[in-house]
Amino acid sequence: MKRLYFVLVLLVFSAMGTKATVTSKKGEGTKVLPDSIIVTADRFGLTPKNSVWPTESIKRQALAQSVDMKSALDGRGGVDIRNYNGFGSVSTLSNWGVFNRQMLLLYNGRVVKDYSLGGFNLSDYSLDEFNRIEILKGPQSAFYGADAIGGVVNLITSSPLVDRLELTTRQGSFDFSQYHFDFAKKIGNFGFGGFAEYGKADNNRDNAGSERILFDLKTGYLSADNRHKLLLSARYFNDSLGVPGPQPSKSYIPVYGNAESYSLYDYQKDENYSVDFQYHFEDKTKGTAQLDIFWEKKNLDYHSLYNYMFNYYTFDSTVNPVDSSLNTDSVDVRSRSLYNKRSSGLSARYMNHISSFQYAGGIDWLSGSIRSTTDDKSDATNIVGPFSPYTYNYGSYNYWKGVQSQYDLWSDIILETNNYLRFDVSGRLQLMKNRETQPSYNLGLVFSPLPTTEFKIGYGYAFRLPTISERFAENVFTVGNDKLNPETSRSIIGSLRFNSDDKKIQARATFFHQAVDSLIQYQFDMTSFKYTPRNVEKFKSHGVDLSFQYNFSSRLSFSWGGVVQKAQQTIDDGQHYVDAFYVPDFKWRADIGGQYRPISYNFNVCYTSRRSLLFGDNEKYIDHVYDMGFALGYDFLKNFSLMFTGNDLANQKRPDQFGFSLQDNDYPSLGRRFYISAKYSLF
Repeated sequence: MKRLYFVLVLLVFSAMGTKATVTSKKGEGTKVLPDSIIVTADRFGLTPKNSVWPTESIKRQALAQSVDMKSALDGRGGVDIRNYNGFGSVSTLSNWGVFNRQMLLLYNGRVVKDYSLGGFNLSDYSLDEFNRIEILKGPQSAFYGADAIGGVVNLITSSPLVDRLELTTRQGSFDFSQYHFDFAKKIGNFGFGGFAEYGKADNNRDNAGSERILFDLKTGYLSADNRHKLLLSARYFNDSLGVPGPQPSKSYIPVYGNAESYSLYDYQKDENYSVDFQYHFEDKTKGTAQLDIFWEKKNLDYHSLYNYMFNYYTFDSTVNPVDSSLNTDSVDVRSRSLYNKRSSGLSARYMNHISSFQYAGGIDWLSGSIRSTTDDKSDATNIVGPFSPYTYNYGSYNYWKGVQSQYDLWSDIILETNNYLRFDVSGRLQLMKNRETQPSYNLGLVFSPLPTTEFKIGYGYAFRLPTISERFAENVFTVGNDKLNPETSRSIIGSLRFNSDDKKIQARATFFHQAVDSLIQYQFDMTSFKYTPRNVEKFKSHGVDLSFQYNFSSRLSFSWGGVVQKAQQTIDDGQHYVDAFYVPDFKWRADIGGQYRPISYNFNVCYTSRRSLLFGDNEKYIDHVYDMGFALGYDFLKNFSLMFTGNDLANQKRPDQFGFSLQDNDYPSLGRRFYISAKYSLF
């Protein structure tokens, strides 16, 4: 281990990395990143050809053909999106079987953290605010730090340095409506812009409606020689969301101890603020440097009203309890939970190259905090028993807070020989108070015997830090554990990528194997009578990640991407492996589309194989499904366009989320739905 630390420290202080492939054209007054560039590895720009790890880039045109993150991203490259109740509800992403909390979300390249539960919610964002969305698969902790075990999702917003004025409205099924206004104006070397959006939907279950407001303001500066670039942005998000909660079958009466209670009413309100500052410097001889500073605040206000019933016996005699009486109590619980989350960070990086030797390095600082308040009040009635009916009540109040800061040093070396062989070594050290230094590293080899073909081998060691809640939470049900170790993963891939000379055919096959140790699971503690997180589980998966694209012409293209995998995890004792929960063995999506004069079109099919979940010795599963969708657009003159889209045309209403007990019905998807959108563009 000391030898490993020495190598990583040497990498860091050597400031090593990758050559940027971003180019700029003088006279345009702005810099536009091509869609083929994936912002990863050196964190300045890397094409899929040079990236060791598989990548996906969803362009603005493809995003415009969808309504929400689920319809835009689900199945692309085999990624699996789960959405609880339709528009506005929690949307999570999984890749190669690993969970949402083991992937990392980036907003214009900077880390977005949820310090409570971990992971991220894609529904906090609107498709219309992004120029493109990039997905990088595989372990990326060496480049981005904690939580990037399964990869990263990078949301790239539109630039304020390009003239733009767009008005968009959408109407659709389940009382869906959305209004979006986006503008930007460039004056000399300066630019300013922003967007505002309002959206709402009833979705398809009682108490599942959502309503949200977003707006963003940006300003930017680009020097005349394109060497200096400044960006400052502020973003606001507010939503009101009904959460249906568990839904038992009508014939089932919940009993305390073996099933979920019946949810009468659950409601949450999110309010998020963020401010981002970025300075970018680029010079052919001096290299590239960038500084990012951000501050973010997230408030969650969750109200819950639910009911449960439980049975118990009372005895007339404690010595000889022959004469016993059955009691049934019905309890209504009113609960309110407040979470105030703060995060801030700073990132500084530098990169350059000397001939075939390319190097970069940087420092990252992230700090997060949580304040949590929960107030539960219960009104109970004994409805069956010798003294019924009688009422009683009780309550509990819990407050806790936690802080977590981390400092990272990272670097990367790439050595390229004659354009045939490319060797990549990356390392990171993460420092936290009162915790051991956490290393991570990636190794990669790219061999290009022909201009059209690349063979790639990669190995990565990544990690996920315990969340602040897992370390410090203290409420009526759970208690934190500050002795938790990070979850760690080891991943290896072998990949073959082919591009035809005429660029019409692109194909890739990536064989992967990954293992995650020290997974955190909540277990019941007999000393505190609460659930405590412990490092007890393991996870492993292996399979093949496939991608194929054929461009027949500018009018027609076909793409297919999917993952065939076998994923397993341990339960309880950390030794016995079972099929991994929620993970489909086969996930793929096919798209065919193009543009013919003023008409644009797309038809897609997404397949998800069976998902399963264990409750004790019983298996619960959601059957396989084919989801079909389409988008048909027409451009009127120059400034006005219409788009007609449809999702889940087979109307199978397959659930994306399990209920929380064997008797509990699962969370159904919306089923068949249609939308029409109108867009007016002045520039």
